[in-house]
Amino acid sequence: MTEVQKYQVLSDLPDMQIRLYEPCVLAEIAMAGEPNRVGTQAFGPLIGYISQNSIAMTAPVLQEAATTGRGEMTGDWLVSFVMPAGADAQDLPIPKDSRVVLRELPERMAAAATWSGSWKYSEVEKRIEQMKSALTKLGYSIAGQPQWARYDPPWKPWFVRRNEVIIPVNPPIQQS
Repeated sequence: MTEVQKYQVLSDLPDMQIRLYEPCVLAEIAMAGEPNRVGTQAFGPLIGYISQNSIAMTAPVLQEAATTGRGEMTGDWLVSFVMPAGADAQDLPIPKDSRVVLRELPERMAAAATWSGSWKYSEVEKRIEQMKSALTKLGYSIAGQPQWARYDPPWKPWFVRRNEVIIPVNPPIQQS
């Protein structure tokens, strides 16, 4: 069974959960292109990295819009494999493919909406807008780029594939 990124459910909301994700390391590649296709293009270099280094495949595969240090979109996409739980970037092998980089993510709170079905980016965009609206109404503030999480291999029937949108959030400010 494939290891899944570790998190704790903090609360169940209508159509989404608020989760606390454990720190993790990503093997990541930046790719230009159409969002429905970059995951396939990035898969080769990422699977090469974990295969060459006998690192177990985990889920999900993450995809998000790349931004500059000032939060402006670059037009590229970051596609990432989550490294096994407990992995430390300093202990992982340096990728031979210079396009693949290791990035550490600290513990973070995020909202996640899950659905079964197709991998079309239009489904992701629709859910991002719905989630942002609902989160704002609940007092949460967005704390980072939304991620598209795909849990299943492409040969799994599309109608049973697990997909998620994960949006980093800050908790609501408590009114005194």
